[in-house]
Amino acid sequence: MGTTTFWAWLLVPASFVLGSVSFAWIAGKLKGIDLREHGSRNLGATNAGRVLGKQWFMAVFTLDLLKGLVAVEIARRLYVHSGSTTLTWLPLATGAAVILGHSFTCFHGFKGGKAVATSLGVLIALVWQMAAMCFGVWLATWLIGWLVFRLGAANAVGPASVVAALALPIARMSTTANPFDGGNLPVTAFCFLLSLLVVVRHRGNIAKLIRRAPPTSG
Repeated sequence: MGTTTFWAWLLVPASFVLGSVSFAWIAGKLKGIDLREHGSRNLGATNAGRVLGKQWFMAVFTLDLLKGLVAVEIARRLYVHSGSTTLTWLPLATGAAVILGHSFTCFHGFKGGKAVATSLGVLIALVWQMAAMCFGVWLATWLIGWLVFRLGAANAVGPASVVAALALPIARMSTTANPFDGGNLPVTAFCFLLSLLVVVRHRGNIAKLIRRAPPTSG
């Protein structure tokens, strides 16, 4: 492994640290509030919006998205410009690191956000078509939850995120001719694992929806 390659791989732990920077926590502190003690107690954009106001949701969501986008875009450019096969996995490893850092931040007892905005940023950098499809699914589901089922704008975010996560593997397979072949398999596996992570991180939201659902007849 050359010196350049060695330094490039340091982007992976650096991305975990970047992901661990909680903009929701910072936003709360700017308002004199610890979000871990208010609302859903989650260090994410949705709870920031719920407790601090919708303008803070947009600010935190954008910054969380940029964490994923910037980290993976740097890794992708390093790989492309180096031409080194030893850096083939760098964008995926960087994406995984920044998402895990956001979800299990090392600065707050390994308790962080639910990875939706940061994951979207990662997907934009990896395959923007997948990101666009998943965001479209998220937006449609959010609107249905808010306007049709009257969940409320904030409460509709969780179900929309779960549906978008479940749509990710489908988006991958529909945008790739041979998603399980050779060089395509790592990204496909990444999408399935990311989908699973987001769903698991939203298990509390899923449980609440089940409790709210009316009993079935028969």
